[in-house]
Amino acid sequence: MSACNNRRRYTHMTTQPRIRRDVPIPYYYQLIQVLQEAIGAGTWAPNVPLPSEHELCAMYGVSRTVVRQALGELVAHGLLYRVKGKGTFVVPRKIEEHFIQRTHGFHQDMTSQGYTVSSRVLEQTVVLPSPYVRQALQLDEHQHTIKIDRLRSVDGAVLLFVQTYIPEYLCPTLAQADLAGGSLYVALQEQCGLGVNTATRTVEAVAARSPMTTLLGVGKGEPLLKIESVGYLDDGRPVEYYEAWHRSDRSKIEIEILAVDDTLSTPLLSS
Repeated sequence: MSACNNRRRYTHMTTQPRIRRDVPIPYYYQLIQVLQEAIGAGTWAPNVPLPSEHELCAMYGVSRTVVRQALGELVAHGLLYRVKGKGTFVVPRKIEEHFIQRTHGFHQDMTSQGYTVSSRVLEQTVVLPSPYVRQALQLDEHQHTIKIDRLRSVDGAVLLFVQTYIPEYLCPTLAQADLAGGSLYVALQEQCGLGVNTATRTVEAVAARSPMTTLLGVGKGEPLLKIESVGYLDDGRPVEYYEAWHRSDRSKIEIEILAVDDTLSTPLLSS
């Protein structure tokens, strides 16, 4: 198998990992592992072009066919992306969200990982909810909710839009709470002594439509992660309903699977 002809340009890179010829492992598979390690080590920064295919085959002593196959696999697995006419780039590291299975909420989950969270409150008003929200919160047709629309950013980059409804009778002062820089769950606890004890949540992939395209800065039809949640107090009363649309190119959700004794009733999924 012939390599590219400009290998001499990289003879000074003495620490460059090489592809082994003495093991029965395909060259492209070895190159995938080498490139994955380099990406993990920060050899190439996100959104900065990798060396060209011609340069990579010289660096690692393999043919362009091997390089293309390896890069194609890494693109398919979401580690790299291609821009026509510009090259191949490292995908920025996605923010891992664990709050789907815990009740401490998005703000605490992000800050516990060292991120800075900010919120732009677009609406915070008392409204009569739609029949669907009213049913989810187990309210009668005359009971109001506090509707809170927030655009939430992590380290300055917009990550999600969330629309939340809280029964007004549970925490009427929440309508005036400052939620721009803090946690809704903390405000509920501090102002009204309320805490989300359990929750049911669903996650689905949806295509971006207006107004999400404008709010999240994505193109029409691009994939988003939509989470719908109902949170409950320890006495079983619903305290929160929300829908959140997450940019799937900037986040991923980790779900922990636990063994459950079939002789016991299945608990609600915690947020």
